[in-house]
Amino acid sequence: MEGNRNEFFNEIIGNIDEIFVPDDLHSARRELQDGEISRTLERCYSVITESGKLLSGTTASALSHRKPLSASSLQLSVTSYLSRFLKRGVYEKIKRRQTRLDHNLFDVLWPAMRKTSKARHLEEDINCGIIAPDFDVFVVFQEFLVPLLKDMHCLSIDADFKPQPRLAYFPMDNGERLNTAAFVFDDESLLVTRCLVEVSRNLDQLELPLNLTIGQLEQAERLMMSKIFTTHFADAIGETDSGNYYTMTELLEPDSEVTMMLSSLGLMIPLLDTKDLVQAAESTAFNGALWPYGRGVFVNSANNLAVWLNCQEHLRIISTSSGKEPADMGAAYTRVGRAITYLETQLHFKESYLLGYLQSRPSYLGTGLKMTTIVKLTNLMKEMDNLRHLCSVRGLSMVTNRLSKLTVRLVNMQSMGVVEYVLFQDYCTAVTNILSLEKDMSLTNSKHIATMLVKIFKRKKNSIVDRN
Repeated sequence: MEGNRNEFFNEIIGNIDEIFVPDDLHSARRELQDGEISRTLERCYSVITESGKLLSGTTASALSHRKPLSASSLQLSVTSYLSRFLKRGVYEKIKRRQTRLDHNLFDVLWPAMRKTSKARHLEEDINCGIIAPDFDVFVVFQEFLVPLLKDMHCLSIDADFKPQPRLAYFPMDNGERLNTAAFVFDDESLLVTRCLVEVSRNLDQLELPLNLTIGQLEQAERLMMSKIFTTHFADAIGETDSGNYYTMTELLEPDSEVTMMLSSLGLMIPLLDTKDLVQAAESTAFNGALWPYGRGVFVNSANNLAVWLNCQEHLRIISTSSGKEPADMGAAYTRVGRAITYLETQLHFKESYLLGYLQSRPSYLGTGLKMTTIVKLTNLMKEMDNLRHLCSVRGLSMVTNRLSKLTVRLVNMQSMGVVEYVLFQDYCTAVTNILSLEKDMSLTNSKHIATMLVKIFKRKKNSIVDRN
């Protein structure tokens, strides 16, 4: 039975034409009958449709420049973007479907309906306003999700998915796989504030943390910590000490020193404030009713790598560059690569032949790898639309921060369809190109200022001569 289930799951692009599918192992095989949810879903669809009407026909298309997601160059809202894929025919076909765990289309779309999301630019949400509440949504709602996922990962919407290549974080040398990938951004102008690398995984035998019982959360936590809190894991990442583990309860305490430490190191993940009623409801939708039970974070002895357990995904490994070498992307990437390569030998992770490692966050499908460079682009940021376009055509999401106008985050769009080391090379090339453009603009401005100063000085000198 398990073999049949995996075979069906891997055929992700097959058709689901009816609510009740013969031998279907992914849907609930019954229609959504909750009237309130149906009415809410209709309102959501209306919001998405109305948002899409703001776009012209040419704008709503996948756009003409290289990357399908270059739509972000037009400051699309999340809902406007979703309207490209949730057409009336698709919506009518899937609106009454439910997964085995009784998740419906609203459970996929609700992040786009948050007050902070409806007017939110696409560049501020790399997951495009959707979430996977369970693994089955990729099959049950495939008519909507398949073209969206292709576009999100810079793949041709009209082409079939290709098998996800096997894990390969490092280059080959004389037929052997190395365990290091060196790269430091040329940053004499100190444009790079920090480099971050994250990879995520989910255990093969369990559902997403959102759906787990107390016993299952404890099982997942124990299993992963039994492989992480060891000398073997420390050896794998090049250390001698095992590090420390903190429960989520410790992190959520008022004025938590652990939280402040992780934030200062760049290893903190976004956490909602459960004391706020709206955020508490969103936290339940993201994390389940048992939050923060069974969650925690392991921090290595060097304080440059964190392993988050049961936070949306079962496993989220985050590594950061050091304060002394903020532009050293290679060090952060190598640390993550060694960690996950070792854990691949110790744990079994949920994966699909076509979608790669399955995730709650759709932008992480495939390799589960996201690289981020926090940069100060003083000149390029004066024309944000131009910068947005420069990033998108290079396969970069430009993630802005409404609270800070000083920096932006450059994140790789694609994580599906290619191996990790190719993603790493392409990403470093793209960011290097953006940094070079910023330096060129600074140099041009400096020459312009110097020329102006010379002219001013000449005018003053001539004025003095005339007076004399």
